[in-house]
Order: sequence, then C-alpha cells, then structure tokens
Amino acid sequence: SKAGTGPYSDPSAKVKITAKDQMELRAAMQNFPSTVTEEESEIITPSEPFPTYQMYAFQTEIKRGRFSIVRQCREKLSGKTLAAKIIPYWQEDKQTVLLEYQVLRKLHHTNIAQLKGAYVSPRHLVLIQEMCVGPELLHSLALRTSYSEVEVRDYLWQILSAIEYLHAHNILHLDLRSENMIITEPKLLKLLDFGNAQFYTQDKVITMDKCTDYVETMAPELLTEQGALPQTDIWSIGITAFIMLSASYPVSSDVACEFLRMTRKGKVKLTRCYAGLSGGAVSFLQSTLCANPWGRPSALECLQSPWLQETGLDNRQQALVTFPTTKLRNFLTEREKKRGLLCSKYGLMIAQ
Repeated sequence: SKAGTGPYSDPSAKVKITAKDQMELRAAMQNFPSTVTEEESEIITPSEPFPTYQMYAFQTEIKRGRFSIVRQCREKLSGKTLAAKIIPYWQEDKQTVLLEYQVLRKLHHTNIAQLKGAYVSPRHLVLIQEMCVGPELLHSLALRTSYSEVEVRDYLWQILSAIEYLHAHNILHLDLRSENMIITEPKLLKLLDFGNAQFYTQDKVITMDKCTDYVETMAPELLTEQGALPQTDIWSIGITAFIMLSASYPVSSDVACEFLRMTRKGKVKLTRCYAGLSGGAVSFLQSTLCANPWGRPSALECLQSPWLQETGLDNRQQALVTFPTTKLRNFLTEREKKRGLLCSKYGLMIAQ
C-alpha cells in the first residue's frame, strides 16, 4: 500500500541445522575434490547463455567457510583465472543449495561478482565466478593513513547501487557484512557471498535460525525471528556506514538480548562517530539504523538522498575532514581475534 510494507504475518516453520548436521558437513568438506571431471558432473544450463562446455583446473584454496570452500581455478580453454565456490550437499538438500545459483544467474551488475558458469556433481555444487582480488572494505581503509567522508560516501553509493538492483529483482542479500565486500582496483567495490540470499515476496516470511556469532551486525527483526524485509539489508548497510565513520559498533553488546534491548531503546550512540561529520552523514546513520524496519528508507531512497548525490554537496569541505586510521586498525585487530575464535570453534581455516 501507499503506507509501505504491512505488519509481520505469523512466522513460517523454521529449519534448524543441528550439531550433528554441522559435524557431517565438516566431514564432507574434508573430501572436496581438487578437480571435478565432466563424467561425474552435470553442467547446469540456465536460461541465460552460459558456455555449454567448460573445464577448469582447480588450484590454491582462497577461503574456507562453514558451508563452502573457495578455490582459485583456471579455465583451461582461455587460461583465465576465476574463483570456484564449492558447496557440499545431501540429496534431500539439493534444491536449497541450488538457491544460491538461482540467485546469482539472474545478476549482472558492476558491483556484484559475476557468475561465469556452474555445474553440480553428485555431492557438490560448483559456482564459477569472476576472481575479485583486493582487500576487504574496512581493511582497504585501514591500509591508508587517513580517509574522508567523501570516500566513505562513495563506497556506500556502490553498495546501495548493488542492493537497489537486488531489491528490484526481489532478492535479499541478508549477509551484508564488510567481510563480503572486496575493493578491487581502482576503488571498485564487489559484493560477494550470496549463501544467505533469498527471493522475497510480501506474502513470504523469511526467518533465519538465531545465529549469535555476529549479533552486532544483525537487524532487530532477525533477532526476534519476525522475518527479513528489504529494510533488513538497509540496517546492515547502516552498520557498515557507522563502522566506517566511527571505527566502532553502534551498540556495544555481543549478547543478543542485551543488544536487542539497547537497540529498541534507540541506544545507537552517534557520539562515538568521528568529529566533523556532515549533517547528511548523521541523517543517513539515524535513518538506516532505525529500530523499526518500516522507519528505514529503501535503497532507492538512500541513493536519492542529498548526501549521496553529487549535487548540493560541499565535497571540498567534506574531503578536508579526514579520519586517522589508528582506531580502525585497532577495531579490526579485535574483530580478527573474534573471527579466529569462530574459525577454531567450527574447525575452519583463517583466510590469509
């Protein structure tokens, strides 16, 4: 309606991954193939024109997550270097695992890592994507001695451009942490990892199992299991913006119930932000970090805000105010410690 998205409906049944499931999955991940031959695989033929026959040589491991491994690979025909995301599955879960492929094959955007091909073996889904080389978003800023609000704004514009495109295709990303954003040359942001992505309709309630590993980045509606909306992605972008403009989280609590209580009371402390922020930056943080999802702007509304438009902005004044990166480097050091603990918890390799 003209008033926007209506109230939540009753949650649908949730699917939870048990400890036994995770143990079996980790066992399956130990048996990832170094290569997959065409005889034991089925090339997926989507409606879009992908090559009908491609073979890849699998090379070094780039990253290992809880549910997948990313390897560097080479297309034998052209010699081009690509990235292969290998996802194990059981037959009864095949359609669920294929959802990431169904999402990626529809996407063609400058700020989204492009799917180049895909095939499935009896035990693994393999997604062949463009190779995105570069540091994660926050690390790219921390590598400098300082950065400005204009540079933060430019990265946010790229993120929002990708998310507006996704939402226009009725897709939610639902994992917009800065770890899933890579900065390539020259300062081009690429959005990665669509393992949590979902197709969205207004009559569909998307619930996620309560995962408290990253409470400080989760939207309130996910913590209460009320369901995800397009505005859920906007909250995540607000968190990323806040970190870039403060080198801290807006709410200091990694305990779900305490985080939720403070968020609902509007305890997002803008006083933690760097001095000298423009009024537009403050307004952006306040609107995107609204506890009520219906109070947040859409991605398109964010892009149309004066702060993210070149017209009407005093770029020179914003560029003169710079933020030293010492605080951000300390923030990342503490966050990497937590990531290391999570990797140990799940028996994963820490990506280098």
